[in-house]
Amino acid sequence: MPIKYVPFVPEPIEGQAVLQNFNRILKYKGSDEANMILERGMPLYELEKQETVGENPNGNMVIRGECVSACAYLKEKGIQADLVYIDPPFASGADYAKKVYIRRNPKVAEAVAKAEEELNIDELKAFEEKMYGDIWEKEKYLNWMYENLMAIKSIMSETASIYVHLDWHIGHYVKILLDEIFGEDNFRNEIVWQKIKAAKKQADTYGNVHDSIFYYSLNPYNYFHNKQYKEYSKDLIESHYNRKDENGRAYTDDSFTQTGQGPARDFGEYGILEPPSGKHWIWSQEKINEGLKNGMIIFTSNGTPRVKRYLDERAGIAISDIWTDIFPVNSQAIEAEDYATQKPETLLDRIIKASSNENMVVADFFGGSGVTAAVANKLGRKFIHCDIGINSIQTTRDRLKTDGAEFDVLEIKDGVQLYRNPVQTMDKIKSLIPGLKNEDSLDEFWEGAISDSKYGTVPVYVPNLMDSSTKLLDKVLMNRIIYHAIPDLDDYVKKVIVTMLILQVKKKYRNSLKKMTVQW
Repeated sequence: MPIKYVPFVPEPIEGQAVLQNFNRILKYKGSDEANMILERGMPLYELEKQETVGENPNGNMVIRGECVSACAYLKEKGIQADLVYIDPPFASGADYAKKVYIRRNPKVAEAVAKAEEELNIDELKAFEEKMYGDIWEKEKYLNWMYENLMAIKSIMSETASIYVHLDWHIGHYVKILLDEIFGEDNFRNEIVWQKIKAAKKQADTYGNVHDSIFYYSLNPYNYFHNKQYKEYSKDLIESHYNRKDENGRAYTDDSFTQTGQGPARDFGEYGILEPPSGKHWIWSQEKINEGLKNGMIIFTSNGTPRVKRYLDERAGIAISDIWTDIFPVNSQAIEAEDYATQKPETLLDRIIKASSNENMVVADFFGGSGVTAAVANKLGRKFIHCDIGINSIQTTRDRLKTDGAEFDVLEIKDGVQLYRNPVQTMDKIKSLIPGLKNEDSLDEFWEGAISDSKYGTVPVYVPNLMDSSTKLLDKVLMNRIIYHAIPDLDDYVKKVIVTMLILQVKKKYRNSLKKMTVQW
């Protein structure tokens, strides 16, 4: 059980796309539970340090645990993030899996490899486990995202920004949540990342080749944004910067006007010139005089002034909100970690450079393969990596250590880590309930049902360890059971079973299921 609950603050922005309006539009059951979750607060659990790599003077962290619980810890310790990037599950219906190679004693690795080669049994080389089940009901996913985003907001600094990486499955719904939580005025961009260069052949539709990244700041005026540029292409240089001055410097000429009314200016031997209708000259008279002297103003054959732009003084093409120049990670890439949904380092490099400065704290609460932490470390930022899966923690820990990073490895003792990940834990819990079977006639709130000779079909609730709002039998969950789940059952149901996972820590984990029976 939690040590205590840490309040969610600050509150959502008032007067924006409030959740109540959002719920009315979507009309989904259970959406009012979000308010109860906010009243309850973030569960704070005991946290245990597993390892310190290096001296770690900057307090870098690799945390195994859920986003909300990690934020509760950070808030309790007064730790804030200056930039957050998250790449949460997309509610896509996919079920990602990864082969995780067992770490072996290097002294026996060679012998084991030989034996495996001779036997050619793939099961000896690796075992497969689910990283996370990206299988959600829309309603549950939105409540879960709302809670996570509110938790993240509570630990963001006054000048912080957040990038939320999603795709077409759920992104447009989450955008409304983001408007409420961070405020419509704090929406900076929707970035379209073209992650696939050639679409697969699809019938009766356009190819899906992009993800959306929603970029918000916590403050509408006071936030960090360092303008980013990409290099000019060879073709552009050859076509536009194809002239050279007496010193051999390549240049092009650019328009000397902008939209808006303005006065005439004196261009020396070319006389006093009026700007075109609806335009104004871009420089003041003083700067024009200087430009005429140093040759920065040139004239076309009909006497129109143009400004000289040197290639070696240009930063490049300013990055827009459509990114087509960053390629996904392929299996042969040096940075590939054999991790489903891994994002390229160049993507995070651009985001981190744009929205943070050196020594700022960069956080990722669905850290996956550790790309955010790895890039942040390389760019001289402090980092917080959080993920619920042990795969993520092991992969990130090894990746960062190889890069020479210094950090603490921490684990939140919330009871989820009984097995390799919560998916496996959930499977084990369900196997401990005698007679539990799927029951299609029941709402998905119920894990299934058992047949009872006296009461007939008995719905069974099993806590979802992947969702902090439903794994705890607290006031919020009891209200949901009593006022939503039970009244929606058919009249023939006279009894339900609610299971709870009870954990005790005495040198090692001991787990048991406790059953609460509800009759009426």
